[in-house]
Amino acid sequence: MADRLPPALIPLPERRSPAELADSAPEEAGDSPSGLHVWLGGHCHWQPEALTNAHAVILGASGSGKTQTLKAIALSLHQQQSDLRVRILDFHGDQSLPQETVIPLHQCSPWGIAPLTVHPDPEGGGPALQAIAVAASLRRLLKLGPNQEGLLLTLFDQCYQQRGITADQSTWSFEPPTFADLERFLAMQAASGLAEAKRLQLKLAALFRYGVFSRPQSDSEQSLLRLDLCKLPPEIAALAAESFVAQELSNHRLNGEADQVKTVLFIDEAKELRGSSVLDRVLMDGRKYGLAIVLASQSEQHLSAEVLRNSATKVVLPVDQTEVRTVARRFRLSEDRLAKLQPLEALCRFGVQLRHVQIHPYWQRHGAES
Repeated sequence: MADRLPPALIPLPERRSPAELADSAPEEAGDSPSGLHVWLGGHCHWQPEALTNAHAVILGASGSGKTQTLKAIALSLHQQQSDLRVRILDFHGDQSLPQETVIPLHQCSPWGIAPLTVHPDPEGGGPALQAIAVAASLRRLLKLGPNQEGLLLTLFDQCYQQRGITADQSTWSFEPPTFADLERFLAMQAASGLAEAKRLQLKLAALFRYGVFSRPQSDSEQSLLRLDLCKLPPEIAALAAESFVAQELSNHRLNGEADQVKTVLFIDEAKELRGSSVLDRVLMDGRKYGLAIVLASQSEQHLSAEVLRNSATKVVLPVDQTEVRTVARRFRLSEDRLAKLQPLEALCRFGVQLRHVQIHPYWQRHGAES
């Protein structure tokens, strides 16, 4: 199998304490805790609902086993609880799982994302707030100036009005506008001689050409769903992912508070959503509504203090040697133990508890089933 790691690349550490050796022993029958849990390896389980929140960060350099760990966790959650929604935002195209429903987003795909969908919450929704949120995302991703952002807000207002969506809440369920509407209104402004409109056209040219935000969005509610973003340019993939996450948060808010996890979002590249206000809102408010995030990164530089502060679980695989000291300090780990980690070996922090674990990878779990 292409994504298997040869056993030779997964050596155990040379010296380990009795407690650490216990964590690398095979799992025994009847060892599994009650409630939602994921067996990571040995006698170590992740119990997201037993912690202050169900969010997790997975950090590891290229070749550390990060992809195998992510897939192992996603597969375990899907198999354990049939009504748990698992949503994978796949930036690299290597997160496929058995029995998944995959939605490919690329230039020739029939599917898209609708970032201008209106949140129907009377206090935190409506077309005006949605326009502001999307304009802010585009400003951050495409480095728009204040005049271009202001023009975008005007154009979004025209798009909503054309669809009959106004400040009247009864119109918020109407079909939302797409970027095809935006492209048309922007072309009219540019044709009238507005210089800022012509500059904005150049900034948005790739978004319009790929058409991802001008096509219908799949309404699939399969329990295991993967959004394949690997063939999109980074800026377009980031906007698609951010829009999808925002919709998930909106839907969970509408359904009210929850006392258990209903949906887990897997994001395999934290740097693509770095600085996203949507991601911060999920990390702060998701627990209340049953929405959890598992966020992976190759570098600690892509993980903000807000992300670390609001993630009760941290799984640290081998990192680049240039980052060992910084990672040890930020994650409160022993620098010496971190430096000696081998592929698929992790230091796992669950709240205040720290475990040293040999990760049981996806390829071994999936291979055992087939």
